[in-house]
Amino acid sequence: MFRLGALAVLSAGFMAQAPLHAQVTATAPEEETPQYAQRWDFSAGAQYAHFNPSPGSQVHAINLLGWQGDATVWFRTRIGVEANARGEYGTLDIPSNAYGVPSTGPMSEHLFLFGPNFRMMMHTHYNVSMHALIGAAYGKFSDAFPHGVVPQEVGIYNDKLALGLAVGPSIEYNLGPKLAVRLTPDWQPTKYGYPWQNEFAGSVGIVYKIGHRSQ
Repeated sequence: MFRLGALAVLSAGFMAQAPLHAQVTATAPEEETPQYAQRWDFSAGAQYAHFNPSPGSQVHAINLLGWQGDATVWFRTRIGVEANARGEYGTLDIPSNAYGVPSTGPMSEHLFLFGPNFRMMMHTHYNVSMHALIGAAYGKFSDAFPHGVVPQEVGIYNDKLALGLAVGPSIEYNLGPKLAVRLTPDWQPTKYGYPWQNEFAGSVGIVYKIGHRSQ
């Protein structure tokens, strides 16, 4: 009888501690994974944009290729501030004209943007974030035009410093605690004329993470 009583007491104690252990385990804070403990990340890669250099239908939209680079400082695991620079280059399809302007000519666009970045989903191997950036866009369209002729005379935007934005997600695949591959599709509107230019942009590049947050 004594042995049965002792066994009953031990069993009751174990059963009472099991829910408590489960509760402590469930409420314990998750340890931050090494992939998201860094203060800074820097990225560089290739950039693409689909851009219409004219408010009219007589000038076709063109594809631009170039580079992009950015730096993000993370104040929390999910909240950071990003600075981004982009250079995009292509060939204008210039309408027939009486000004001696050739049918094609080079153009370039450079953007310098700044804004918040939020990590929406985080996993050991990947994460998804969203940024909303605002800043300046400089478009140069006049390289093929003879002296004294401006692009606006054939329906193309003049060289201009304009408002630029970029809004979109980024998908990262972690290659290790400090290295990742990033894909970023963006809506990239600019304001060279009265209407907005609703560009689609995208980039792919390598991310390198350094530093460590104190919190």
